[in-house]
Amino acid sequence: MGNERLLTQIKQGDQQAFKVFFDRHYPSLCTYLRSFTPDMDSAQELAQAAFVDFWNKRNEIEIRTSLKSYLYRMGYNLFLNGLRKKKKQASLLEELKLDALQEEEQRPEEELGEAVERLKKIIETLPARCQEILKLKMQGHKYQEIAESLDISVKTVEAQMRLAYIKIREGFGDGLFLVMLMGGR
Repeated sequence: MGNERLLTQIKQGDQQAFKVFFDRHYPSLCTYLRSFTPDMDSAQELAQAAFVDFWNKRNEIEIRTSLKSYLYRMGYNLFLNGLRKKKKQASLLEELKLDALQEEEQRPEEELGEAVERLKKIIETLPARCQEILKLKMQGHKYQEIAESLDISVKTVEAQMRLAYIKIREGFGDGLFLVMLMGGR
């Protein structure tokens, strides 16, 4: 069945024609999208979303090139939209961090001193190994570096840091800045 006839049938809501279209182009669309994504699962999700979009917009579709090119463009546009969304989310997170940091900078010096003392007391209640890992993290070391220097697994570092974060959050219901000071992985 030719692509023009296939498109005409799809526009008329023919699900069997759409299945033929899907079976014909899904594997190659996944391969194409894989060149933009970190893994095959992401590529498959994008390809499926492109087919869903294609079906939902079937009555509006006007193809000037080829059916396959149109589908590939849909998949690529979905990829770009996802990228933009991630960038926007990252930007929002950075903005929230900046706001929290500015809020903390505006705290009176005395209040910051009290917060530091409270943090020290919380850290003292942690198990010795957890304290050691937390202090290394606060010095700017990455999880991998901590694991290597203490001859433990990265998973152990992650578990100990999770414990530390939980205890600190419990002690600082209002202290978002403390988590920021400790940084990421």
